[in-house]
Amino acid sequence: MHRETPPLLVIVNGAPGSGKTTLSRRLADALQLPHLERDGLKEILADHLEVADLAQSNALTPAAVGIFYALAAELARARVGMVLDQAYRRGLAEDQLRPLLASCRTVVIHCVVPREVSVKRYTGRFERGTRHAAHFDGERIALFRAGKLQIDWSRSDPLKLEVPTLLVETEDGYMPAFAEIVEFVRRSSSG
Repeated sequence: MHRETPPLLVIVNGAPGSGKTTLSRRLADALQLPHLERDGLKEILADHLEVADLAQSNALTPAAVGIFYALAAELARARVGMVLDQAYRRGLAEDQLRPLLASCRTVVIHCVVPREVSVKRYTGRFERGTRHAAHFDGERIALFRAGKLQIDWSRSDPLKLEVPTLLVETEDGYMPAFAEIVEFVRRSSSG
C-alpha cells in the first residue's frame, strides 16, 4: 500500500522585529510553498472592520490567530505544504500547533537578534510607515517608552517542540546563510 508523504510545515518564529516575515517569504518562494502570515490576516480583517484604537486592534488578534490555524489545518488536510509566520507565544503555541504536527513533516526556523535590534527594527518600520495602521504600533511604542507596556521577551523564546529546529541569527543577513537554511529544511523534512 502506498502512503503519501505528509506535507511540509515550516514554522518561522522569533520576536517582533527579528526578521520572521522577510525570511519566511524568501523560504516560501525557495520551497515553492504558500506563505501564511498571521499579521497579514489581521490586516485584512482590519481593512473590513472599523478599528479605531489599540484596544480594538488587540481584540482582532484572537480572530486572526483562529483564522491562521484554520487555514493551516485546511492546507494540511489538502496535503499542501506551507510556511507559517507569526510571533508564536512559547507555552501557548505548542498546543495550538500540535494538530498540525500530527499530519505534517515539520521544521522550525527561529529568528534570533539582540533585543535592542528587535526594538530598533520594530520602531523603524513604524517610523518609515511600512507597517499597516491596524497594529497601532505608534501607541504601543509610546506605551513601551513610557514604561506602561511591559514586554515578556521570554514568550518569543524557541518553541518547545520535538521537531528539527534551526536558530538563525538575523542581525546582519542570515547566519547560517540562506542556502544553508533551505538545505536544513529540505534535509530535515526528507526523513
